[in-house]
Amino acid sequence: MTRGSEKQMGFRSLRLQLADEILQASDQEILSQYAEDVGSPDANAERMRAMFEKTVLLANKGRLAAARAGATASRAATALPVIPIEKAREKLRLALADHASDTSFTLAARKETELSDADVLDMLQAMHELGILK
Repeated sequence: MTRGSEKQMGFRSLRLQLADEILQASDQEILSQYAEDVGSPDANAERMRAMFEKTVLLANKGRLAAARAGATASRAATALPVIPIEKAREKLRLALADHASDTSFTLAARKETELSDADVLDMLQAMHELGILK
């Protein structure tokens, strides 16, 4: 046997012995040793919980930012061509008339004359995204 492999066997034996000691120790012995070496286990647990919560919040914020970016990209990709507002209002009137018996349209949506230009364009965009308009 070479000297290097003898060292490896010695380290392996030491690792196994340490692992056995840890596995045979009681919870109270481990907590006592931890308190002596590091500090309060309860304080450490609270720090770990705080770090976990912070990590979850950061991950959620990342997912929210990605979802917003995806929604923005989707809206930009499906944007309606720019048309004069009078044509847009006429298109909305026709769509509402075609779906007058559809209960999914609200009363507010049927009062096209009370809508602002931005509302008209938003409604047309929403109808286009829902597949109501081509």
